[in-house]
Amino acid sequence: MKNLILRNTPEIADMFDLRTIDSADGNNTYELFCENGKIVLCGDCKISQAMAYYAYLKKYCGVNLSHCGNTEICVKSAPLFEGKITKVIKQKHRAFLNYCTFGYSFAFWKWDKWEKEIDFMAMNGINMPLSVVGSEAVWYYTMRDFKYSETGALSFLSGPAFWQWQLMGNITGYFSLTDVKYIESRLELGKKIIEREVELGMTPIQQGFAGTVPASVTKIFNKARLRMIPSWCNFPITYQFDPTDPLFKKFGTALLEKQRQLFGAYHYYACDPFHENAPSIKTKDYLYKVGRAIDTMYSDFDKDSVWVMQSWSLREQIVKAVPKDRLLILDIDGNKYKETDYFWGYNFILGKIHNFGDRNTLHGSIQALADNEYSTLECDNCCGTGLFMEGIFQNPLYYDLAFEMLTEDSPINLDEWLRDYAYRRYGSREKCLVDAVNLLRQSCYSEKCVGRETGSVICARPATELRHTAPNDFRELRYDNKILLKAAELLLSAENATKDGYVFDACDLVRQVMSNYVSALYDKAMYGFNNRDVNIFERSSNAFLKICCELDELLQTRPELTLYEHLKEAGDLALNEKDKENFELNLLAQITVWGPMSDSVNYDYSWKEWGGMIGTYYVKRWQSFFERLAYEFPKKKKFSTTTRKQHCDRNTYTGNQFYKSYAEFERKWLSTANPEAPSNGNTVELARKMLEKYKRAIAED
Repeated sequence: MKNLILRNTPEIADMFDLRTIDSADGNNTYELFCENGKIVLCGDCKISQAMAYYAYLKKYCGVNLSHCGNTEICVKSAPLFEGKITKVIKQKHRAFLNYCTFGYSFAFWKWDKWEKEIDFMAMNGINMPLSVVGSEAVWYYTMRDFKYSETGALSFLSGPAFWQWQLMGNITGYFSLTDVKYIESRLELGKKIIEREVELGMTPIQQGFAGTVPASVTKIFNKARLRMIPSWCNFPITYQFDPTDPLFKKFGTALLEKQRQLFGAYHYYACDPFHENAPSIKTKDYLYKVGRAIDTMYSDFDKDSVWVMQSWSLREQIVKAVPKDRLLILDIDGNKYKETDYFWGYNFILGKIHNFGDRNTLHGSIQALADNEYSTLECDNCCGTGLFMEGIFQNPLYYDLAFEMLTEDSPINLDEWLRDYAYRRYGSREKCLVDAVNLLRQSCYSEKCVGRETGSVICARPATELRHTAPNDFRELRYDNKILLKAAELLLSAENATKDGYVFDACDLVRQVMSNYVSALYDKAMYGFNNRDVNIFERSSNAFLKICCELDELLQTRPELTLYEHLKEAGDLALNEKDKENFELNLLAQITVWGPMSDSVNYDYSWKEWGGMIGTYYVKRWQSFFERLAYEFPKKKKFSTTTRKQHCDRNTYTGNQFYKSYAEFERKWLSTANPEAPSNGNTVELARKMLEKYKRAIAED
């Protein structure tokens, strides 16, 4: 714990005195007070002491630590205070991370970022993180033990941006690995992560085994009963050991044993049989046997094992095959317990998923967070809270509150919290900043903004009838953009805001305001086209494209919001030139085509309003679309891009000649993308200039 303090606040590290106290009836507890010129951090464990430390920094030093601006703690003095703060944490487990987070947000991280993230987890009270970095090594060395060749083992393992979906059993060997040294580097990184988590008192959730194997495993086990798992999102079919086959246990135990040798064993093992897929045998008796087989494998391997299961693809018969003390259910979207009679009495963690694909749109009900659903549950088997977002690099206000609510057991006063947040986030007590965040509460963070996000029209694949950007978003804007415009104006009117969080939010709020306005311009352009009003069509489509280019310029001033920076991070993870190209393609494919490359269903799932992304990719698609509409304008026959078949209420990827040409452009872009480096432009000044230029048009829209 002393090292955590030294890493984060070296200039005041000597001001803290650490003490151990007893827990309160078995609940994590901390106390915070001053004595003999020191700030005393008392806790029943290191996580509790870390929470006390961060509570002090927030309350007395105005700290806001975030993934979006304010990424470092900048404190040079440690004021003393009177009185004592005591906190008892009712949630036994505070879980963190979704498999997808490792793909969308963490795929290319090295130790420097992971070290900061683990400290951040501890300070926010997280004690049960999903820990699957380095699981590639477990698979690789296990397959080698079963006499697979080096190439054979590597070719089965998907690349960094897609490996998580292989762990979930959806895909195999997508952008497969080529370098054993990379496997070794992941092993070393995974060891560091788990060792640090355990050092701080966390309980890692490790990878289990649900049966996914290469089809070639029958060459080793010629009597193996493999079941063909139907195609997921148009990817090639995968294969699974039938869990009722004794060979399932043999192979799965070998993986678990290899994981224990490489990382240790910490008793919690995650797996989800038939995740987002249907089992080939659907009888209740078979599903019960599947549950028994997996639980038996875990219990024989580790008598203290607990199976961790997501609620996403949960099946009652599998659940009820497991003893209640051996299963922990993650209700990742916080709704499934309502459909299952509180999971039939099994222990569960009440979660929030909030974000899909790490799409950077402002969204989420902060009132729902403040109301604290955990405090209203009338059951004894909810044993904790969790955050299971698919991506973490957006919505800093929402997540600051969400992390705080992980350890709250009653509702909070949102007016007071927002006032405090504005100061911590921006470093100024100006009224305009408090008013700005309150207008966010009335707009993008209002009670209407629950469930799926509103999609970015900028990032959407152009269509004459556009209903979605990604498979599970909405076009509907569930708040008045004029209110968000006013929030941005108030934010930009501040004179004393000094923190990096202010600069980030200045960029981010203007981005969202303009993105919302572009959506309205699309509707106007289509109105002009459908009603043969050339003036409306030309004005609206030209304004659409111009704003996109100006937004690209604004976003280029924030490195974390640029394609260049993320592409560099992907390439830097590689240890040879071949993997560098592969990892860059991993990223580029994920945020565009997703996959499979020839017939994608998930295209634009992980869209990003990033500098360099808008300018080189999205604008090019829209420019060609509007040019095509202009060409079709004088024709009597109505032009439509709508494909005969639809998937998730969207056009199929290459469903007509129009979209085949888009696919050609997209594939070419994947191999030629070369975005410009971030600029040195003044973010706040550019944001003010852009808002001043368009605020009248938005207000009159």
